[in-house]
Amino acid sequence: MLSYIKRKGKVWGILVCLWMFLNFYLGFLCASSLYFQDMVYLNLLLFGAAAVWAVTDYRRYRRLRRWTDGQEDFTEEEQRRLLGEEVYAYVKDWEEEKKEEQFQERQKLEELSDYVAAWTHEAKLPLASLKLMNSRSEDENLRESMGTCIARMEVLLQNVLAGSKLQHPENDVRFEKVNLEAAIRESVKNQSYFLVRSRFEILIECGKTAVYSDKRWLVYLLDQLVGNAAKYCSGSPRLAFRAEKEKDGAVLLTVEDNGIGISDKDLPCIFQKGYVGSRHRKGDYHSTGMGLYFAGKIAGLLHMELHVFSEEGKGCRFELRFRDLADHLLLTGEGEETESKGDEADQQRQIR
Repeated sequence: MLSYIKRKGKVWGILVCLWMFLNFYLGFLCASSLYFQDMVYLNLLLFGAAAVWAVTDYRRYRRLRRWTDGQEDFTEEEQRRLLGEEVYAYVKDWEEEKKEEQFQERQKLEELSDYVAAWTHEAKLPLASLKLMNSRSEDENLRESMGTCIARMEVLLQNVLAGSKLQHPENDVRFEKVNLEAAIRESVKNQSYFLVRSRFEILIECGKTAVYSDKRWLVYLLDQLVGNAAKYCSGSPRLAFRAEKEKDGAVLLTVEDNGIGISDKDLPCIFQKGYVGSRHRKGDYHSTGMGLYFAGKIAGLLHMELHVFSEEGKGCRFELRFRDLADHLLLTGEGEETESKGDEADQQRQIR
């Protein structure tokens, strides 16, 4: 676009110079053989032609602007006519170079993602061995310290694997009907070491509420919220999960704790990559600034809204809003069939 403007600027500059030269030549050198009315008439004709050309050129510029902004698609012939042969060839060469660069970057990311996944799975085996050896230790203090380190390593490995998958998540998402209470209990189980150690009181009020989501990614998102609650808890820690259906069919899941909370100045930035709060920079908490960043990315991946409300010293409340995707995903029949089978199974158990 910038080259197009520069090229047109040069053309207009040349035309203005020609017009000035023509007026100078006819007005001064040929003044004896020309009438003033002829000069006026000639300039009016030139201005009229310039105005028509300017309007045409502006319309072409607007079309070109819409094309560069992605608002309109042109055929190759239209692009060649609008840009000219030289600019068109340059743009095509530039596009090919960018495609090649993107392809190479994508290959590098895929290779890195495969390496990280393989490394993570290999690291789980010695970690499991360490956990087994630690369970046989007779030193209670050492067993507790080692257990904390092993649990943290498991969380970090899970974060590395999830971060790697988030680079190309399009092939790793499967929407299905997910029971919220089951997903919450799985997440609580994943963080059970830290929750039990801090003597958390867990409250789950979800009933049989179900949403359409990817269960693995949803559990991982909940892991980040539960892990943060365990990491930044206060005395008599409590963690509550509540789900309610809204009028438009959406489901609102609330995850609330009574921990140290988040300050007002940190609150707008907590979903930014690598951001750690002002209190956590002092070294009192092991914060990487990646947990809530992953949570925000996963919320977007699963087409849900994620909001946080907090007051420093009084805990946090995260709200996850699941839109009703049943009609969009054509899963209504599947969900109804699953519910009917579940009801029949319950009835048979009661009869027995």
